[in-house]
Amino acid sequence: MAFQFFGLFGITQTASSMVVPVILTAIIDRTRSNWMGFPFLFSLSLTASLIIWFGVDVRKGRKDAAAWAKEVRT
Repeated sequence: MAFQFFGLFGITQTASSMVVPVILTAIIDRTRSNWMGFPFLFSLSLTASLIIWFGVDVRKGRKDAAAWAKEVRT
């Protein structure tokens, strides 16, 4: 189960480290203003926060983590 999390984490980290700079560069080139990249970054952060806030079931995660820890100990 842990490999799934780290696999997803690795893919998203790699994708975001390649895609976001390209998008920011395009925004800065088009607008000729470094400041215009900040609204894009803010919208990404806000979107991620909303997905985490409304999309993650904390109770289920705690229950699954406790079950996984118990399974690993035995």
